[in-house]
Amino acid sequence: MGSILDPLFATLALFPYLLAALALFYVGKLVFDLTTPKIKDDAELVDRRNPAFAVFWSGYMLGLALAISGSLLRLGPSLMGNMVDLATSGVMAILLLRLSMAIGTRLILSRFDVNNEIVGDRNLGAGFAFAGLFVASGLVIAGVMTGRSDSWLRMLLDICVYWAAGQVFMVGSWFVFRLLSRFDVGLSIGKDNNAAVGISLGGFFTAMGIVLKAALTNAGSDIGAELLVTFAVGVVGLLFLALARALTTLVLLPKARVDDEVSTKANVAAGAVSAVSYVAVALLFGALVASQLQ
Repeated sequence: MGSILDPLFATLALFPYLLAALALFYVGKLVFDLTTPKIKDDAELVDRRNPAFAVFWSGYMLGLALAISGSLLRLGPSLMGNMVDLATSGVMAILLLRLSMAIGTRLILSRFDVNNEIVGDRNLGAGFAFAGLFVASGLVIAGVMTGRSDSWLRMLLDICVYWAAGQVFMVGSWFVFRLLSRFDVGLSIGKDNNAAVGISLGGFFTAMGIVLKAALTNAGSDIGAELLVTFAVGVVGLLFLALARALTTLVLLPKARVDDEVSTKANVAAGAVSAVSYVAVALLFGALVASQLQ
């Protein structure tokens, strides 16, 4: 009888950690509210029923949950030690995600002002692009938080270095997507409010986040070697994501020109298929990477 109940008791023992994670999630939402004073969540979601903000905000909240989830994979035998570690790494995850948002709005999607595109124009294309970027950042942070460091201070250094490496690759992925596209991505999203392009771009960002999470999971304190591995995996991952466009054309949408469907015709269905192809390839590649690195 005891052996039957053991899994139940083990699951119930995780309840304090769930409460702590939910508390961190709430803190993360407060940080978002405090750092975006011009945006009123309730007004956009309820009063204005703004779909662009709903996608933008949901992407950030999902990225927040992913970032915090990485801290839950470091649990040891001590409840008090786990709580201290969870509080420390969880707060860092929240701050790093907010920094990722700042980098994303200034270095990656700098052509899309959040207040103008998301709140003013209710631009769904920009909403999906930002949402994908936030989810990708959450995945990167989740991978970083699972690392193994030699000391507490070294852990802080490792987290900052690996997070920065992830941000560099996210900036690079934006340039790669623009090179692969046979149209002006910024113009399609910013001027034309093209949701199909935004969905495709958001899927590309998410896929890159999956690749980087696989590369960064369980990274140790040998920063030089770990960064070399991350660079190699990231570059190969980008090449495979480029091949994902061929997958979309040859396998998923063989009777259509994907770029025309997405950019010219603003075909949301084609944009969704394009996004899924990126994520599917990233999941398969990420699983292979994880099997070799962990």
